[in-house]
Amino acid sequence: MTDTTHNAPDAFTEGTYIPKSYQFERDMDVSEHAKRYDTIRFEEDSNTHFTYSNMSDLLETEDGKKTLQEMIRRFMYSQKERIEILDDYSKGDNYTVLHGRRRLEEEKSDYRIRHNWGGYISGFITGNILGKPITIGLAEGTESDDLDDINVIIGENDLDALNYELGFDTSRFGRAFELHYRDADKVDRIVLIDPTEMFVIRDETVANEIIGAVHCPVYNGKLYVTIYTDKQAIALKPTEPSLPKIEEEQRTEHYYDDVPVVEWWNNRFRQGDFENEIPLIDAYDAAQSDTANYMSDLNDALLVINGDMNASGLTLTDAEKMKRANMLLLETGVGVDGKQTSLTAGYIYKQYDVAGTEAYKKRIVNDIYNLSNVPNLEDDKFNSSQSGIALKYKMLGLDQKRATKVSFYKKALRRRFRLIQNVHKNLSDVEIDASKLTFVFHENLPQDVWAEVKQYIDSGGEVSQQTLRDLATFTTNELETDRLDREDTQAREPLMTDEEKAEMG
Repeated sequence: MTDTTHNAPDAFTEGTYIPKSYQFERDMDVSEHAKRYDTIRFEEDSNTHFTYSNMSDLLETEDGKKTLQEMIRRFMYSQKERIEILDDYSKGDNYTVLHGRRRLEEEKSDYRIRHNWGGYISGFITGNILGKPITIGLAEGTESDDLDDINVIIGENDLDALNYELGFDTSRFGRAFELHYRDADKVDRIVLIDPTEMFVIRDETVANEIIGAVHCPVYNGKLYVTIYTDKQAIALKPTEPSLPKIEEEQRTEHYYDDVPVVEWWNNRFRQGDFENEIPLIDAYDAAQSDTANYMSDLNDALLVINGDMNASGLTLTDAEKMKRANMLLLETGVGVDGKQTSLTAGYIYKQYDVAGTEAYKKRIVNDIYNLSNVPNLEDDKFNSSQSGIALKYKMLGLDQKRATKVSFYKKALRRRFRLIQNVHKNLSDVEIDASKLTFVFHENLPQDVWAEVKQYIDSGGEVSQQTLRDLATFTTNELETDRLDREDTQAREPLMTDEEKAEMG
């Protein structure tokens, strides 16, 4: 007996009889055809935390080694993929529009226009928070000399640039990593680690503290794993990325009394600033690509000749020649009823709803700006003359996001200098007290200072000449003071007698 059950899209209809008339629609093997991706969604495991009770059991017991092996595998084949896709979006290589089938007909245009929304959003927000260097100060009652050693470490590691790169990574991926070590000259070194190469392991307590970090870069097709604990750096033997093995090769002691890694967070969910807006970015890319495809496919309208073509004796060759000459010579005749026949020609083309299409794309753009909390600088309402309070409300979302990010950044900075404090203490180096450090972030937005000065003066306030010179961009107080002194001297010189000039030397 012939089997009459066929594949169905859900469990409720699976196994029921399907008429032969549309079996072909249900029996198609989708895997044999190019898939179309309209948006992307990350797996739940792509951004989860790795936890374990303690690093000793994880490294020494068989169950622990199996768990560690599974952590590395999950990171390499789930979490790393998410970070790589976010990295593509931050560079304008938007994943959805570049992958899968977009046009059903092979001969049709297939533009895949990408817009670097991810890079723009992350760059704008990071520049707003970290475009100006963080000011590191000391708590009240602390000797100012204590900051000299901190400034040396800042200069040797160019921490202003490093802070920006870490902030940019958190904006893109939701997390970033820095690794601490001491070089051969016993100098403190802090380096950026690619988030596609590192993850941390936290304890299973409410504190959720870092108890280990795993650095797992791939070089020449081999996976090189280094595990950091609070006392050691443990290098494993190179292995295959697809099947990582836990075989120790070397252990090195360090003196940080903690895992020498700092994980920077963007927010409590470790999500990037544009991650939730990826469906909107995909929709905008698709709309612009479809518009470009339409313009390319239907650039030439279709010529239609309608009527009594026999009367004019028009052949296909004649029509082709006349079309090439950009003109048509048509002749009508007389029908069987003695009446004049008609012969017309015209172009037909697909109608394009310009207003509707542009309104749709504009709506997507506004949603991207609004939901990412980035102000639309091209918006006429933003650029129009409004009160300062109105503009502040437009920036409210960005200000709230900035406050959240700064709170997490300060936690990372405290851990950074606590690690330096620990290694200095254990090696009897210059003493550093991380608990006394303060961190001030400076908003990097243009300010109309002169309008504020005018309002202050109009209200009865007084401003010194030095303050006004310091605010000027074309000069400095020292330069202007020197120039004014020289001008005053030159102005008084003709009034001096020879005896006065001699006295002045």
